[in-house]
Amino acid sequence: MTDEEAREIASAFLADRIDEIRTGEWVVTGAWEHETAWSVGYQSRAFVESGRISDALAGNGPVVVPKSGADPWLSWSGRPVEEQIAEGRPTLG
Repeated sequence: MTDEEAREIASAFLADRIDEIRTGEWVVTGAWEHETAWSVGYQSRAFVESGRISDALAGNGPVVVPKSGADPWLSWSGRPVEEQIAEGRPTLG
């Protein structure tokens, strides 16, 4: 899987769940390769364009795109994404 493929998968995943992605108010900002997955970051377009912290999204963890082809998932912002990828998809409760 390439960087571009990971970005496309993450964008489609987010677009299915978040209106701001569909409207272009949020954008994919980068993809980072890990051993078994890619982590794909996203941010508000306003912040990317202005650099003003008041325009930034906060508390959003990256989308994890497993290289295995498993479904992507949102990581939590409070823990390193590398740890979450090593543990596998988190469950609630």
